Order: sequence, then C-alpha cells, then structure tokens
Amino acid sequence: MSSDEVIKNTHNTAVNDIFGANSSSHVNILETAGAASTGVDSKGQQILDYIHSLPPAYEFEPAYTRQYRENPYEHDDVPNIIREKLIIPCANHELTARVYRPSSDSTAPSPALIYFHGGGFVLGSIESYDKLIAQLCIQSKVVVISVDYRLAPETVFPGAVEDTQEAVDWLASNASTLCLDPSRIALGGDSAGANLATGYCLANKHPDDFKPCFQLLIYPSIVGNDPTPSREQFSEKLLLTDKLLEWFHDLYITKEQENDPRFNVLKATEFKHLPATFILTCGFDPLRDEGQMYVDKLIENGVTVKHSCYADMFHAFINFGVLQQAKDAVTECAMILKAVMAHSK
Repeated sequence: MSSDEVIKNTHNTAVNDIFGANSSSHVNILETAGAASTGVDSKGQQILDYIHSLPPAYEFEPAYTRQYRENPYEHDDVPNIIREKLIIPCANHELTARVYRPSSDSTAPSPALIYFHGGGFVLGSIESYDKLIAQLCIQSKVVVISVDYRLAPETVFPGAVEDTQEAVDWLASNASTLCLDPSRIALGGDSAGANLATGYCLANKHPDDFKPCFQLLIYPSIVGNDPTPSREQFSEKLLLTDKLLEWFHDLYITKEQENDPRFNVLKATEFKHLPATFILTCGFDPLRDEGQMYVDKLIENGVTVKHSCYADMFHAFINFGVLQQAKDAVTECAMILKAVMAHSK
C-alpha cells in the first residue's frame, strides 16, 4: 500500500479534521513525493539560471556569502504586522529572535510558531527570512518567532541543536510574559531548520519536558549524509547541489558525528510521541526522498501527518515569492497552522 493510500485509509478523518484540504488546486501538488514529468516550472528555471550565473557559495568564506548574497525574488512585504526584537538568554551566550504578531487588539494569549530557518546550518538569518515569515504570520494569524541560532563554522555541531533546546525551553517557560498560549506552541523550519525543529520534538519525550503541539517541516533534512535516490538524481544544476551539500556538512559536522540522531534523524529509536506534523517537499530536490521517508516513519508510528509535494519545484523554492508555487506553499502552511491552532483550543 502506498503512503498516500495509508494517509487516506488510516488517518483520513484525523487529517481532514486537523489539517483541512489543500489550499491550492495546482495540479503539481502531490500527496507522495515525485518529480513532475514536465520538469522544473519555467519561471523556477529562470531563478535557477540566475543563481547559477553567480559564483557558487562554497567559493567564498561563509561570512562573505551571508553579507553579500541577496535574494532578488523575495515575497511581498507585509505592512500591517508588529515586529519585535527579542533576546533569548542561554547558558553561555545570547540568541537574537524576531517576534511577528498580526495586528490585533486582543489581549488573550496567542498561539505561536517557533521557526528555525534553513541554510545548511551555515547560511540564512532572521533578516533573510523576514518577508517569508511575515507572510506566514499575517496569513495564519499566529505569532511567529524566528530564532537566529548560531551557524557553522563559527559554531559546529551540536551547537545549533543546543541553541534550539535552550531557545524553545526559554520561550515556553516565558510564554505568559510574551502573551503566548503554552498549550499552542508549534515548532517549524525548513531544510536544516526543520532538522533542528524535529530534533527537539524527538529529544523532549519525558513527562517534564516541554512538548510542542505541532510540527511544520519544509523539505526537512532527515538522513544526515546517507545516500538516497533523489540525492543521486538531483546532484547538480539545481539550487542544492551535491557540492553545496557537502560544503555545508563539512563545515557543520564531522564524519564521526554524522550518525548522531540529532543530525541523522532516522537513527532515532522513538517516534510515537511526536506531535501531528505537516511535511512539505518538492520534486526536484536532493532531500525529496528523505521527506517521504519521514512521512512513512511517522505513519508507521501512528503520528498524524499530512504531506504535500510541489512536484515542479526545487529545494528552497518557498523563499522566492515571485513564484506562484511559493505563494501557494506559504498559504498552505499558514492555513494548516491556523486550523491546527483552532483545533487545539
């Protein structure tokens, strides 16, 4: 039985109740991972052509790339939103976060999503994700907290994992001060950030641990450095090439550490305690198959899960707001998040 049949037959009622239907009628959004037979969308290919007209990131020091590499295909700005800077104290340092609140006169505690950005544990920031996160906030009507965890090579594994643990724990402990509802705090992220988010949920399984109510995982990094068919098939000419992936991981983690379940998530031994999860993948992505593998693992362990694969898109497409598929994906994530939070009241 295929994964989509399992979702329909085993989890159909729960998925429909919690997640609702797809927000888009786009024919290339699938329930199981696969690449569109027509190839990458033509507008998406234009973006890829632009990216490959630039020198690759791995030819520079990470700090240089972070400062000078820009995204000219951003999402539209959101004017009617409240942005707040937040400092999160950790054991030996501080982390910066940005709180996004939809404009509202309500003083009731709000549901929230704590978000960890992508970038291979090396690139990305709350600034580079600002407009995407603002769109997610305004469309979902949920507070979103974007965390600037420490990056490699300045901080190597498990530094980002420790930052995730300390940041989420602090935010949950201070929910009332931040006017958040502690029973409706979700974790999310894309790529490396999704790895950190689900790693937290896996690690915090004891009675006294804080447990998020939901996971929002966008093309998650799940299998560490293990090979998959999609990693072999989509190794070049897309956004996440095998050379770029190798550069990220060489800066972040050693070969001796790469089977640690905090990096290679499928090496974990317990999954049944995980919260309901939405996983978004895309067809032309080296990480596509591991996203499907995680969907299958969660279903196998009785975790309610919904999966959408944007079959004509490439890794990191959700950051490029000029794409209709990126707009659709943000809206789908936002509507699912909104429905989950309403269901959790």
